[in-house]
Amino acid sequence: MLLPLPANADGRHMAGTRISLSATAQRELPNDELLVNFWIEKEGADAVEVRRYVNRVSRVVQQRLQREKGLVVKTISRNLQPVWKSPKSSQRIRSGWRMSQAGKVRTTHLERVSEWLDAIETAGAHLSGLNFRISEQASKKAMNALRLEAIAAFRARAKVIAQGLDATAFRIIRLNTNGTAPRPVAYRGEMAMMAKSTADAPILSAGEGKLKVTISGEIEVPFTDFPVREGSSE
Repeated sequence: MLLPLPANADGRHMAGTRISLSATAQRELPNDELLVNFWIEKEGADAVEVRRYVNRVSRVVQQRLQREKGLVVKTISRNLQPVWKSPKSSQRIRSGWRMSQAGKVRTTHLERVSEWLDAIETAGAHLSGLNFRISEQASKKAMNALRLEAIAAFRARAKVIAQGLDATAFRIIRLNTNGTAPRPVAYRGEMAMMAKSTADAPILSAGEGKLKVTISGEIEVPFTDFPVREGSSE
C-alpha cells in the first residue's frame, strides 16, 4: 500500500516540518547629506519690475552658491501669474502680477551650510524645506552590510529552532528581504527665515538616522517522531 506524502499549498511534497521566522539587523548612522528647497517671490503692479526683482535675487543667490564646493543646484520651477481682485461686480479685475522661482540644493559638505544658508536668506530667498538625511552612497554600503548581518541572525535563529526539534540540519525554503531607510530630519522653513543680516548664522544639527533590514522566510527540518508518555494528562 502506498500512502501520499504531505503536500504544501502549491502542491509540492514536503520532506519535513516547515517553520516561518524572521530576523532584523539595524544601525544608526550620522546624516551626511542636506537637501534645501528655496523660492524667490515678488508681487507688484508692473510685470517688468516683478521679473526684474526675481531675476536679480536669483542671480545673487546663484552667484553665492557657486562659491561653495560640492553643491548641486537645480532650478525646479518658474512661474508668472496675474493677480486678480473680485469687486462686488461679477467681472474680475487684474490688480498686478506675482512671480516665483524655486530651486533645490544638495550637498554633503555640511561644515559651511550655516554660512551660505544665511547668505541666500539675506539676499531674499525663502526656505520651503531643509532636510538632513543619509546619503545614497553611505546608505547602500550600510544596507549591504546589514543584509549580511540579518541573514546571519536568520540562520542563527533557524539553528536554535532546528536543535529544539532534534534536527541535525535545516533547509531554507523561502527568503525575503526588506530594508527601510529613516525619514529625513526636517526643519521648518519659517524657523530658518528668522535669520537676518544682523543676526548670527543659524545653528543646525544634522542628527542621525537608523537603517534597518529585515529577513523573513521559511525553513524546513526533517520530520521527527517524538515519543509520547502513556498516561500523560497533557
